Amino acid sequence: MITLKKALAAALAITMLFSLSACGDKASNSAPTSAPAESAQPADNAEQSDSDSTAPLNVVFIPKLVGIPWFNQMEQGFKDYADEFGTMTIKVSGPPDADPVQQASFVEDAIATKPDVIVVVPNDTAVLEPSLQKAREAGIVVITQEASSVINADADIEFLIMELTGKQYMEALASNMGGEGGYAIMVGGLTVENHNARADAAVAYQEEKYPDMYQVISRVEGSEDIEEAHDKTLELILAHPDLKGIMYIGSNGALGGAAAIRERNLVGQFAITGTSLPSQSKPFLQDGSISANLIGSPRDIAYASAYIVEQLVANDMDVSSITEVPIYGEVQVDGKIILFHSDSEVTFENADSFGF
Repeated sequence: MITLKKALAAALAITMLFSLSACGDKASNSAPTSAPAESAQPADNAEQSDSDSTAPLNVVFIPKLVGIPWFNQMEQGFKDYADEFGTMTIKVSGPPDADPVQQASFVEDAIATKPDVIVVVPNDTAVLEPSLQKAREAGIVVITQEASSVINADADIEFLIMELTGKQYMEALASNMGGEGGYAIMVGGLTVENHNARADAAVAYQEEKYPDMYQVISRVEGSEDIEEAHDKTLELILAHPDLKGIMYIGSNGALGGAAAIRERNLVGQFAITGTSLPSQSKPFLQDGSISANLIGSPRDIAYASAYIVEQLVANDMDVSSITEVPIYGEVQVDGKIILFHSDSEVTFENADSFGF
């Protein structure tokens, strides 16, 4: 198992022997509320030939969709890591909408280019399984994010520890609802595994800690699109007079929900909690139309993920070789799942410090 000290020593040894240098210093974009851990460094695999150890990994990153701030920042994090260490190249390719079938076609296209690694954030894990199997049969390493039940992947990266997430999300909602009354949960999609796992964890915590709270409706989708979240929020408010708050899991949901309660003059009377980008949520946090916002830095999550990708390949996909990651420090390992926790609270006062 590679420790940070050994990894750093190996990296320094390579620098002395081959006169290689990192091409830039990483500046963390995490909020200052939690101090960054000492950065892990990429380690060379001593069993590789000189040519193998210096050849950069060819990595294709396929997000749920392209063109939204969250995944733009993830792209930046992967590329920052690649630029800093020079140990991988990153190509980003994905659908314009959160469409599982479209995303599968992008995986197929990536397979045809014969990369070393495909990293994918599935919209629907089951829909992607045949394409992921095809990639592995072609000798491509497949690593997923937010897909803990995936079958056809060498490893899965999760940046939320669900027990902590459920507590954080529900405490944020309950504290703004007085711990009682009806609520709803809106996710990006009913097949987005990680969103629904977060929602499940929040509901489990609510049932244990807040028995006077209850869901007025089964889970709703639409939290990745501002307009859709806005329209569905208005529909929910009209259909359920006992509704006192909505939890949005997805980067754009709370923005649409906040706009809706502004229109209905419900600011201060209706709880909106979300997971939106700090720069976008800031004006809504200022006037209280978003009651609470929790998020990790997508740039930092991707940077840590790039380290994981590199170390897994260097260590023959031995998941237990990952004990710490840059920025976040210690990890948990469960089978082929690697977990670290990234969420912190965004407020009007600290929103700018996140850097995105």
